[in-house]
Parts: sequence; structure tokens; C-alpha cells
Amino acid sequence: MKNHTVHFAVLAALLFAGTAVFAADTAKVEKHDVTLKSGKVLKDAYVLDRKPNGITFGYKDGCSFVRFTDLSEKVQKYFNYDPEEAANYEKKMEAQKKANQKAAEKQKAKEQKQKAEQDKRNKERRIEQQEQTVRKLELQLEEAKKRLSTMEKTVSQDRGALVSTLNDNQVRIDNPWGFRVKTSNNNGAVRNKLLKEVDTLGVKRDNQAQDVIDLQLKLESAQKTLEKMKESND
Repeated sequence: MKNHTVHFAVLAALLFAGTAVFAADTAKVEKHDVTLKSGKVLKDAYVLDRKPNGITFGYKDGCSFVRFTDLSEKVQKYFNYDPEEAANYEKKMEAQKKANQKAAEKQKAKEQKQKAEQDKRNKERRIEQQEQTVRKLELQLEEAKKRLSTMEKTVSQDRGALVSTLNDNQVRIDNPWGFRVKTSNNNGAVRNKLLKEVDTLGVKRDNQAQDVIDLQLKLESAQKTLEKMKESND
């Protein structure tokens, strides 16, 4: 019994002498076995820290916080255990824990709100960009339709006026440059050249018509995308 008393006295002395400085060189610290009320033995134990409600021991297998209520009355006495002080300390720690948890929840809610607001702004910005895309396509489509309408009129007029028969022997050819050429029916080279120009205008007309179709499809796709974006933002 006397040896155990000395051991606990040594542990207590180490604690109050500032045992934290021993942590870096535990080989110089006197170590003793500490038996808990449960029967568990902390081999080669030494004190790392003391709180009002317990002690943190370093020992052979690691370190562990042990509540005073899990230590024998002799050990409690040597470490000046005060149940009332321990209860107040634990109450204070529990209040601090709840305060920290509340602060963490408040911070989390704040971050979630900020994220939601940022997500909303990003969605609104993407919707605005998509609206600009739709307006741009609408303008492009309108211009393409105007060009197509002008080209169709030109082709229709030129096909009727570019090659017209004046009589059985002559052909009058009106061209886009504003002057008139008369040629005989047997001048096939001139006639073919002018007819080729009319066909070229027809190809251009067809290309412009395809441009209108492509722009129409792009516009419809952009409008559908915009509609979905607005729905998801509601």
C-alpha cells in the first residue's frame, strides 16, 4: 500500500510541476501502472494534462483521458478532485459545445444562403445571355429573310426579262447591269452565258433559303433552351 501511495504522490507531483514539458522526452518521466475502477490497467502511466473532471494519461499503449469518477478515491484525493468543480466544469464545457454547435450551424446556414444567392445570380446571368442569343438570332433571321425576299424578286424578274423573244430571229437580253443586248438565236454562246448567270442567281437564292432554314432551327432551339432555363429558375 505504501508503494502505491508513493506512486500516486509521484504522479501528482509530476502534474503540478508542469508535466507538459515531459511529453517530448517521456523516457525521463517516472512511469507507474494506474488501475481504473473497471479493472483496466494503464501500463507505465504518466500525467499529460489535468482538468477539473479528469486526467489525461500517457501510457504504454498510447494516451487516454480518464474521468476522476473512474479512478480510485485515493487517486482522486491525490489529484485534489472536487466533484462540484468537476460538475461546473462539465456544465461549462457542455454549454460551450452547444454554443459552438449553434455557431457552426449559423455559419453553415449563412454559407448555404450565400451559395443559393450566388447560384440564383448565375442562373439569371445565364438566362440574360440566352435572351441575348435569342434576340441576335431573331435579328439574323429577319435580315436573312429580307435578303432571300430580295433575291427571289431578282431571280423572278431576271428569268422573265433576261431572255425574252423579240421575234423569230432575235433575242432581247436584259442583264443586271442595266444595258440591253440583242443577239440572234444562232448566237448560242452568248445565250448560254446569260442563262448560266440566271442559274447562278438561282443557286444563290437556294443557299440563302437554306440559311433561313438553319437560322430558324437555331432560333427554335435557343428559344426552347431559354424556356427550360426560366422554368428551372422559378
